[in-house]
Amino acid sequence: MRISAALLALLAFTGCALYSDVSVSPLYLSPTDIERGSDVQSMLRKADYLRAMEAAPAIDARQKKNAADLAAVGTAFLAAGRFDDARVRLRAALDLEPFRTTYAAIAWDLAQVEYMSNNYEASLEWANIAREHGLNIRQWHIDYLKSLQNMPVYEFSGESTARVPFRFGRPDVPRITASVNGSEIEAILDSGAVLSIISERLAASISIRSLGTYEGTFYGLLGEPIQVHFGMVDTLKIGDMTITNVPVAIMPDDKMRFLINKKDGQQFNMDLLLGTNLLKEFRIELDFDRRRLTLKALTPADRRPDPDQNLFFEGFRPYVRGAINRKGWYLFVLDTGSEITFLNETRLRTLPVQSLLGTHSAMLQGLGGTMKRGSKIEDVEIGLDRWGGKFKTLPMYASADKEHAVGIIGQNFLKNFNVVIDFGRMKLELARR
Repeated sequence: MRISAALLALLAFTGCALYSDVSVSPLYLSPTDIERGSDVQSMLRKADYLRAMEAAPAIDARQKKNAADLAAVGTAFLAAGRFDDARVRLRAALDLEPFRTTYAAIAWDLAQVEYMSNNYEASLEWANIAREHGLNIRQWHIDYLKSLQNMPVYEFSGESTARVPFRFGRPDVPRITASVNGSEIEAILDSGAVLSIISERLAASISIRSLGTYEGTFYGLLGEPIQVHFGMVDTLKIGDMTITNVPVAIMPDDKMRFLINKKDGQQFNMDLLLGTNLLKEFRIELDFDRRRLTLKALTPADRRPDPDQNLFFEGFRPYVRGAINRKGWYLFVLDTGSEITFLNETRLRTLPVQSLLGTHSAMLQGLGGTMKRGSKIEDVEIGLDRWGGKFKTLPMYASADKEHAVGIIGQNFLKNFNVVIDFGRMKLELARR
């Protein structure tokens, strides 16, 4: 089992203009355009989490409880970021003493509930229970949870809202200036990264506190394994906001280096990615008109998911609910650290598209330095929030994970809008520029 979801800072250094050809129009879907599940299990398989949660009262009220249905509803609440509701159903499912494999899966869901709530001691307890019941959880993940036990993370001081300029360059991903342990650093906003990542060079130069000698293995989108250590940023300052105790993965410098000009060998060296482990603590506004980023630290009162939310968590990453060619719903990884929007080739047969593939002209690079050419598909519309974006060409990636994601939403789609990513309301909102 791959505990670390793929890291999605994916870039292309040739043929980029081909993938910038996106035409935007309003999105209208009728109920007949939405594929629905007939029971809570099929709703979960189709990632129809809102309808699965609507079934919760009836499932709770049953005289004869069913562990599988309770667990499915609990999983839906977990994906929706409604962690208190998830705990209730998942623990009720365990009380029914289901089979060993089911018990392990439920315990792992509870480990994820506590991890996303920053309760690492409880997450460790549930992860160990899942492991004892046969789930293959890697030792480094256990060690990582151990190193964070009883440690206060993401403590905010100063202003509760930060407003800072952001900029683009080659590659086209949003960058801000942040202060890390007192040193000014260029940081990339990367919601596709499960964990914030810092280069070994920078970690050594600004004395990042080590979380232990154990190593973890992350995987780039193109499947390459990347060995990392783990550390703690003592202070991260963005604008007038200060955040103390931010966990990071420490990655070899050569794995954070990208070739952006093949002819002259020009490279882009990254030192800091701000990943979902930190970004989930905010309401994020990317004002592309003004090139301004606003981060508002969420309070417990802010964490009230919208009844029609379109953001969900899977494998510790944010997914956005969307449509393909005016049919829904499908889940995409929301990846602010990717230049390009992609489709998942392994899911292509399940999508309302013509499966006519060619070879795209861009050489794709994944985090870790792997480069490859791949397949493409033409004339596809991706719909998010109230808008559809018609792509002349979409490149493919192939994921070995058994995941719901049918693709990745990157900057060539997002930059057509002023974007709000609200992890309190669990909603992505797009305002046409």
